Amino acid sequence: MFYTSYASSTGDRGPVERFHIDVQNEIYSVLGRGPAHEGRLKHAEPAPGPDPAVLSCRSMLVLYSADYLTDPQCAREWSVFRERLDRRTRQTGEQPDCLVGVVWRTEGLVLPRLVANTGHIVDEEYEGPGVMGLLQAPDRRSRYPDLVRRVAERLLRAARAPLPAMTETESRQVPSRFGPSRTGPQQREDAPAPRPPERERQAVLVLLTGTRDRMRGLRGSVGAYGDTPEEWRPFRPHSDEPALSVAGRAVRACGTEQLTVRTPELDEPEVLAGVDESAVVVLLVDPWLSRDPAFSTLWNRLARARANIAAVVVVLPRLDEESLQSAGSLRESLALTPARLLGASHHEVGSPESLTLAVAAVMADWGTGAGDTGPPPVPAGAVSVESSAERRIRRQRERVGWLKRGAGPWPPLLGRTPGESLGGG
Repeated sequence: MFYTSYASSTGDRGPVERFHIDVQNEIYSVLGRGPAHEGRLKHAEPAPGPDPAVLSCRSMLVLYSADYLTDPQCAREWSVFRERLDRRTRQTGEQPDCLVGVVWRTEGLVLPRLVANTGHIVDEEYEGPGVMGLLQAPDRRSRYPDLVRRVAERLLRAARAPLPAMTETESRQVPSRFGPSRTGPQQREDAPAPRPPERERQAVLVLLTGTRDRMRGLRGSVGAYGDTPEEWRPFRPHSDEPALSVAGRAVRACGTEQLTVRTPELDEPEVLAGVDESAVVVLLVDPWLSRDPAFSTLWNRLARARANIAAVVVVLPRLDEESLQSAGSLRESLALTPARLLGASHHEVGSPESLTLAVAAVMADWGTGAGDTGPPPVPAGAVSVESSAERRIRRQRERVGWLKRGAGPWPPLLGRTPGESLGGG
């Protein structure tokens, strides 16, 4: 329903969480508990772009501070949401008031005119304590519940005006309207000339899943699927974000902006046609698709491709009851495919967080080992005992060591034997 944007660099995560939860509970007291009334708080970890919730939320709560105005991610989130407001205005002629702000910290805060004139700022007090000050000062805490109530009322009122959603691709075209990445005046003559950009690294995500109609013949519950493979949302109800969006965000967080997505049909003859051999390829696999007789043929075509397939990431969600009950048979079904032909590391993930970590580990390993095709240098007089194949296996072992073995009945995120398919002995 709403998204709370703040500057994570301030180290105020605890008080921010309390404020977000208090506003959330006030909204629940009016509308009742339910996924449609649930707010989303920005992640504590910095990211190169706006949170996906900014692209579709009905309203946004902004916690203004001097750090917020100089934070690139905050500027991107605010600018993307403002663009959605502008699109609504162009479509209807109305000016929706869906951006609600509070002064979080007053130290050094001077709101630009564009920011101050956009949306509604509750209790605009540049000389006052700000919301953070209300939480810290015992003599001012009596004002805090009233502030929470008025913020919740503004968010409820704002949510009545639906805004046009925006795709991730569209959001990358929106310029920041303030902050360090904002387009400024012409470069000074005495400033050093920028270095020519290096060739950008390329990544390819191959999405192996089906549409709602195709998956009806392979499993019972198809609520996680849509009309296209890109709409696959395996982590519902924990998260409504598509698996492709989660993986793509992890790729870009590792510094790779040139990302291509492939959604091949099972009978497609040239799955990776046109993919540069220098690009890294990550397969994102729905294990239910392995029950299709044509899946094995597709895997053989992938093995014959000249592209560099770095990893196979199998998504077996923990909150999907049907997948949980069929986990053993799904792993066995995957093991019966010629998965070993790819020579890539195999990962199994059950949540958006584990998918993010797995993809990030693959990208980091690829980035640090790019162009390393031979064994390490050997000192004069020493005997080399590591072949190229052994080096590849050692590097894969190093990669799987990034993630710790989890507790409980579920297996670790990464197989302990590099290159081994899931379920293989």
